[in-house]
Amino acid sequence: MKDIKYRFYPNTSGKTVSKIKLIDKLLYTLWRGTEKKFTEQTINKITITQLAHIGDMILLLPALKTLKCNTNYHINLLVSSQNFNIASRLKYVDSVSVADAPYFARNNKVSYLGYINQLNKIKTDLIYDVRGDLRNNFFIRFFTRKKLFLGYDVGGGGALLDVVLPFDHKGHISGLLNPLFSYLKLPENHLSDYWSEEDMPYDEITDHIFPSQFLVVHIGTGAQARKWPVEFFLETIAAASKEIPVYVLGLNQDLTVEQLKTISEMPNVITCIGKYSILQSIYVLKKCSLFLGLDSGFSHIAALLKKKVIILFSGTVNKEVWKPFSFFEDQILLLNKEVPCDYGTGCGKLVCDDNICMKQIKSAEVIGKIKISLNDLKLIS
Repeated sequence: MKDIKYRFYPNTSGKTVSKIKLIDKLLYTLWRGTEKKFTEQTINKITITQLAHIGDMILLLPALKTLKCNTNYHINLLVSSQNFNIASRLKYVDSVSVADAPYFARNNKVSYLGYINQLNKIKTDLIYDVRGDLRNNFFIRFFTRKKLFLGYDVGGGGALLDVVLPFDHKGHISGLLNPLFSYLKLPENHLSDYWSEEDMPYDEITDHIFPSQFLVVHIGTGAQARKWPVEFFLETIAAASKEIPVYVLGLNQDLTVEQLKTISEMPNVITCIGKYSILQSIYVLKKCSLFLGLDSGFSHIAALLKKKVIILFSGTVNKEVWKPFSFFEDQILLLNKEVPCDYGTGCGKLVCDDNICMKQIKSAEVIGKIKISLNDLKLIS
């Protein structure tokens, strides 16, 4: 068996790591054959799979656009159903397929039988999974129809791949397609050369007149461990609204009834909690002057819209790997507190009893950064 440099979250149990390594040894002993070779004549349709959450998919979009601009391949994007609304509107993707992996789902409505049935519909020449996950490698290997299966071995299951690509452990997550570009013998390209803010789909809101300048505050994130105390958000919104109109986005479950009432009664604040679809919410971001949010898909969307963004970043993941993609100097202002439990590369937790890394980001600091950013943007004197 080859020597593998694995990538596991710091909170992954030793038992789980040992189990994955044992499975890998068995797979490389019983399964691993010879590596298949690529020829241009055999590849017409490429399927890129990103079965995880919205932020993971959003960070791939500049690379997908670059791939499409530099090839004549039919590009099929395989995503979870929660990301279909955005994925189906991408002009640089030829088709979109859906597969809901139960191990990534944040609800109990997804079954393994349904997942397998969705994968059985995939027929492609080359399929490339960006996750490097034993579970993905297993299900894609045995339940999709393809000529070539490319991916990473850093989470196990490398023996199930036809081609194992080199994984950059220190690289930003937006570069996950770079090894595929090399494998396809494409010239080196800068993703920012091909990406435009108009490449992000949206639905226009026609029944509301937006001010010429405003701040968007998005209070939601998919993991509890990445949340900022709501009382800090309330203080920040109240202070920021004295300088500029504030639009507040998020889901109904992000706030209690009383908290929502408090925000709704603030002057110069427009509450959009639960009001707009995801594509309409993207339009609100497209119109804004400045964005404040957490480690979430919407923060990545705001960055791809080339907005100045302030991100309150938790200690759950490596910020150098998972921070939003940036296009210009000082576009991304990352507020991140180093705490002993983040191990320098993140703790990997989705749920945290303490949230110390987020509680240490105080509202006074955030308010100060907002004022500085507004001044830099010449929105206040």
